[in-house]
Amino acid sequence: MVVVLLSYIYIFLICLIAGVTIRKVLSRFIPVPNEERIGITGIVTTGIVTLTVYAECFSIFYKVGAVCHALMLTILAIGAYKCRKEVSALLINVKKRFRSKEGVVCLIIVLISAFYASRGVFHRDTGIYHAQAIRIIEEYGVIKGIGNFQLHFAYNSSYLALCALFTMSFILPFALHTMTGFIMALFTCYAACGLMKWTSRASHTADMARLAIIIYGITVLEYLQSPATDYGAMYMVLYIMCAWITQAVEKKDDSEDIPVYGYLAVLSIFTVSMKLSAAALVVLAVLPFILLVKKKMTKETISFIVIGFLSFLPYLVRNVIISGWLLYPAEAIDLFNVVWKVPAEYMKFDANQIKVWGRELQDITSVEEGITVGISEWLPIWWEKKRFYEKLLLAFQVAGAGAVLLNLIIRKVRKKIRADVAMFYIAVFINIAMWFFTAPFIRYGLAFLMLLPICAAMDLAENIFKGKAFLRFAMVAIAVVCFGNWTAHYLKVDKNRFSEHVKDGYYVTPIPFPDSETERIDMNGIIVYNTVHEDDEVNSYYNCPSSCYGDMMNRSEPIGTTLKEGFKAK
Repeated sequence: MVVVLLSYIYIFLICLIAGVTIRKVLSRFIPVPNEERIGITGIVTTGIVTLTVYAECFSIFYKVGAVCHALMLTILAIGAYKCRKEVSALLINVKKRFRSKEGVVCLIIVLISAFYASRGVFHRDTGIYHAQAIRIIEEYGVIKGIGNFQLHFAYNSSYLALCALFTMSFILPFALHTMTGFIMALFTCYAACGLMKWTSRASHTADMARLAIIIYGITVLEYLQSPATDYGAMYMVLYIMCAWITQAVEKKDDSEDIPVYGYLAVLSIFTVSMKLSAAALVVLAVLPFILLVKKKMTKETISFIVIGFLSFLPYLVRNVIISGWLLYPAEAIDLFNVVWKVPAEYMKFDANQIKVWGRELQDITSVEEGITVGISEWLPIWWEKKRFYEKLLLAFQVAGAGAVLLNLIIRKVRKKIRADVAMFYIAVFINIAMWFFTAPFIRYGLAFLMLLPICAAMDLAENIFKGKAFLRFAMVAIAVVCFGNWTAHYLKVDKNRFSEHVKDGYYVTPIPFPDSETERIDMNGIIVYNTVHEDDEVNSYYNCPSSCYGDMMNRSEPIGTTLKEGFKAK
């Protein structure tokens, strides 16, 4: 736990300096949002994105290890010197905050985060491929066609490159896995500090988005030790959407619209590289594009487009190297015919399998035989297998949609339709629709499912009622009705996990990555590893490259005589 806290401090400082530095560079090309508007959280988030893109780019040419880290520190040292006044002012601000009530709340959040991030049971997918994918990035950067070796490695995510940058395994006797915990602490502190000022605001719609971040934190608390791509992506989605609605309903004037919405649009494009299920979030970029065109800011428009594209480009390049596909597992875009390309039939099966499991059918036979299951068949099965608190969440989506419709009617009558508020709900609806018709795992779309009912209900209350006292009561009532049962369930889970793990130790160093017994295999002169007990579905972080599915590994073969040359399908 102590090491986890130290890593939080280190990541915070590195990301803060990176955020300040890149903002200064970008300010020459685009209008950047005011520091007061996005706060320390926005600057640190900018740093997170910058370092993620850096790690992705580096991994294309070399492994993300000591050299990568040393170069990063050298660049940031120069940046810290050039921006020493700004960095110093921000650190003084942080110090002052930690002496206030906000600081006490943030300290409690950080300690809770560090406790859960240092122990517990790893997410199932971390055992299957997250940990091993991180190790591959650390040891090799990218390996051509590694998706053939095990299909899960084709699930490229920029988040794994970020995690690899901060495992520190090149200098420590163990690998850190603290990024999810750090992100939880960062955004939960952002939300909690914002909520502490709720009595000073006339509108509480953005407060409901802040509350969604806190509830999400309670939901995923038991898995903070896992570098799971779902959690990092959902936190980024929640932050972007919360910052967007905050700007829309709490701004004093329109002068910051283009800088803030442009900044959030770039973040939305980047977030797709963390998890492809968030692809529809890019719809947010439409509004700043229209605003820039209306004001004839051609140079800035081009600059925003280029910056957004560059934040996404390394992800695309890594996709092609890892799987031979631009977007795996999306068959629609087929541009490359490289020797290491994952065969289309494997990719189709993989994509269909995700749909089958997301729809709770769990009948892989239908995928193998190419049987199409209609919505009238899978929807009742999917609904029946949901737990009570999940059914409540889904039912409230209908209520939320109704509230949005009523809000639209009221605003149309009053002629007060706002493009930025409308774009918030459009993004939510499109992403929920995409989630539902592709792979409706609750965790894949949880951010949007949380935002719709509570934000729409609060928005409706503010459109109908004007009394401050009543609206504050309405805010609490809406939160309890929509998420009382959900929160109670996960608080009970978190309490049980606390009781289970309080005696586990790990108060100094964190729990190590899961391991499994592996066998060493000579594949045409190249040494690889395979999990002995495949039924456990736990891949080894400690042997690389390693697969926990022998059948996948056996249908691949090396391209050449070295591991770096990659794998192809037999």
